[in-house]
Amino acid sequence: MSVSTQRWKDAWQLHLPLVIVLAFCCYATVIEFNRAQEGVTRAWVYTFQWPIIGIFAIVVWNRYRKHGSLTKSISKYFRDRAKKFESMEEEPIARESVDPDELAWKEHLAKMRREDPPGGPSGVNS
Repeated sequence: MSVSTQRWKDAWQLHLPLVIVLAFCCYATVIEFNRAQEGVTRAWVYTFQWPIIGIFAIVVWNRYRKHGSLTKSISKYFRDRAKKFESMEEEPIARESVDPDELAWKEHLAKMRREDPPGGPSGVNS
């Protein structure tokens, strides 16, 4: 995609929606402030709510402007991690020595599972 096409796409899909949302937030803030001045106490909450929504819209806009789609960045992160782990599998890990305590523990666990399997002994009716 050319730079010019990308700029038009960004303007249409990213910048224009931000301008529309911010204009609406400003308009709603003014309306709610006027209602609050008329004595509607609940309108004070909305007077502060709309600027917060506008700030949130700016944060989301900035996120998409810098990093693109959220799903693209998440999938890229996990693809990079998978590549890292695949490269680790290619290099065999040489064990220098086997820990005798670890072997004894594994034998003990195997013996315990044979004598008392998980879920109780087999063949017993509850």
